[in-house]
Amino acid sequence: MLKDIQITEQPVCACVPMDFPLTLRCKAQGPTMLFYQWFMQWESTCREIPGATQPDLHIHARKTNLYICRVNDKKSHFLFSNWVKVKVLQNIPAVAIPPDWNGKPIIVTEPVSAHVISHNAVHLCCYALGLPTPEYQWYHNGLCLPHRREKEIEMKSVSQRDSGSYLCHVSNVHGEIWSEPAEITIEDDIVLQASLQPLLCPGQTPEHQYFASAKVALLIGNNGYLHHPNLLAPMVDVFELSVLLRRLGFCVISLVDLTHEEMMLSIRQFLQLLDKGVYGLFYYAGHGYEHLGRNYMVPIDAPQPYRPENCISVQRILQQMQDKKTDLNVVLLDTCRKWYNSNCALSKVSPLKPLGNTVYGYATSENAEAYEVQDEAFSSGIFMTYLKKHILKEQKVTHMLDEVLEEIGRDPLVTGKQVMEIRHSLKEPRALTDKIYSSGSEQLNRTVWDRHTKLPKQLVKFSCGVEAELRFKVVFSNLIHTFAKLTQTPPLLSDVRIILYKTTDSLESSNIRLDQVDSLLTMEDDGEEVDYMLRLSSLQKYKNNIIIKIDLHCTSLDTGARIQESLEQIIPIPWIDRLLNKTNTFHEERNQTTGAAAVDSSLQNQLNAMSIDKEPPATQHLGNTGGIPSDRQSKSSSEPEENDEGDTLV
Repeated sequence: MLKDIQITEQPVCACVPMDFPLTLRCKAQGPTMLFYQWFMQWESTCREIPGATQPDLHIHARKTNLYICRVNDKKSHFLFSNWVKVKVLQNIPAVAIPPDWNGKPIIVTEPVSAHVISHNAVHLCCYALGLPTPEYQWYHNGLCLPHRREKEIEMKSVSQRDSGSYLCHVSNVHGEIWSEPAEITIEDDIVLQASLQPLLCPGQTPEHQYFASAKVALLIGNNGYLHHPNLLAPMVDVFELSVLLRRLGFCVISLVDLTHEEMMLSIRQFLQLLDKGVYGLFYYAGHGYEHLGRNYMVPIDAPQPYRPENCISVQRILQQMQDKKTDLNVVLLDTCRKWYNSNCALSKVSPLKPLGNTVYGYATSENAEAYEVQDEAFSSGIFMTYLKKHILKEQKVTHMLDEVLEEIGRDPLVTGKQVMEIRHSLKEPRALTDKIYSSGSEQLNRTVWDRHTKLPKQLVKFSCGVEAELRFKVVFSNLIHTFAKLTQTPPLLSDVRIILYKTTDSLESSNIRLDQVDSLLTMEDDGEEVDYMLRLSSLQKYKNNIIIKIDLHCTSLDTGARIQESLEQIIPIPWIDRLLNKTNTFHEERNQTTGAAAVDSSLQNQLNAMSIDKEPPATQHLGNTGGIPSDRQSKSSSEPEENDEGDTLV
């Protein structure tokens, strides 16, 4: 007869399309009758799923989540299953799932061929559905790459030896499938530099190819307003645009939910990165308005009603971009342009210089609103919905935007409500897809930029012998996810669980929509199973090192005693903090681990708090707005609000 509870069938991870019906199963044996309770991770805490008291948990997956099952008997003995991740692929091409699909991998995103300059970075990705979650193995010219086992691979600085054909092999217990080959061709810097001289000669014709010395973009999306209605789409739109611009070689700064001061500081720093030969792009999504031809952006801390000093002039940003003598300036304004009080004084902005290098794309026309399409799990602005379909095309930027304009005009959802507008003085056929030649600026070198905008992995060691690895995923420049994965567990310990949480003085954005952040995590996550995830947002507000606490819970097989150990882990000051504090230099800090004397009582006994005969924790439901579009303009007052902006950016 069994003396202890034993789990005989663990739940397995899955990667499935949105709304796919899925069953997670946990089976166990024990000396007496057993009871089951399923939990899911929500807002970095474990939440009991009401009514989920059977071995099988039936769900319709709508977003990526972590799940765990507790098994207990009448004597208050309990055991937890493994954590499993149900990864939901959203915003992917439509895939026909066979009615009798048994979980065999189905590739939904193939790796794409590319032509790159030597010493630049190359990204390849292959996304697949599967149950259980598929494993990935990459091959180069027919040879297995043993350390390339993720769905996404990156080569930091390529050379001729990296050229050739790349294939991805995807498999799980139900079968295997191969991706289409992606051909990578490498062009030497010397060849490129030799080709530049004739391109810069007088009499250059539109058929010639143009080059940028560097590309840099600042993207700001304001979702969570303190005194105005929150928006849904800006966060998602900024994320999607940042992914696409990186593919075009841009050094991207992506920020969400900024105050007036933070917007001003980030714009100043962006302007300092611009120089002769650079392509600069500025994108804003959030509340805004227009007054006598001037456009204004509304920070998240703007009061109700707005005061003149609370908004930022877009025309002033464009003017100062021109002052940097860049080769291309693109401003994309994804906000409303409703007219406000005509008696309001205009901010002082000089006319733009006739340099022939400026493109201005408005999501909507004068005195009109910009709309966002909403559903229960995903929101996107109408403008971004069509921009992302065309932005990677190799054509003059104004021609690309013309195609966006035409598609928006054919959308029945906004017919008669939203029409894009384009203004430009672009005298050369420059495109966002133009190649980059070496500028001599190490800071705007994409390889250097990427290295300093990522946080390295950290190894955490507990005195009981357990080791865990911390990894970091940058979702935005001021929002990261921290993942913990157990890497070593001594044989005399069982039921090992790890929990991450913020210290009491950690900062958190008050209005970020966590369901959308989870959707963004789904887009970028590498698919590998982890044991816990912690979200760190509003990084621009940190003035010192970030300190997180790590709680370890396990059981000694010798004594049966429950063991708890806590550590504090120091994460280096984020790069974005240097940015918003007007620091241009990059540097790294050593990782440090120290013992913690105490842990926050709200999470200290989180897993133990799931013990038997206790009331289930309160659940919180995020409100979802359905239907077609809700506009990006506040409807809280019937009259436009007076605004102006007179601060100097630099």
